[in-house]
Amino acid sequence: MKTIILPTDAMGRPMDAVPVSADRMAIVLSAGGVRSVPVPTGARLVLLNATESVWVQYDGPAAVPAADITNGQAPELNPGLREIAGVASLGLAAATACTVSLSFYR
Repeated sequence: MKTIILPTDAMGRPMDAVPVSADRMAIVLSAGGVRSVPVPTGARLVLLNATESVWVQYDGPAAVPAADITNGQAPELNPGLREIAGVASLGLAAATACTVSLSFYR
């Protein structure tokens, strides 16, 4: 698994890019589908992208919200890059069929 180290330009300034991950997953969800994905050992960061909206829950099952969730435990919509140190699994849920891309880094 690779570490995220932002590349620098010719003047030493950080660029808005991350290296290609050596530990990638593609998860196919059906409409209304849910899935639990184990976090690879040593992963500290995950970069999430999807072809449609996807809800993510950390260390628990995700569900597409059907009502207000105000207790601070709502799943997160399309989170992008997240630190996941100490997280054992990612719960995924989608209202429509989609493919979720997960790239893990240490």
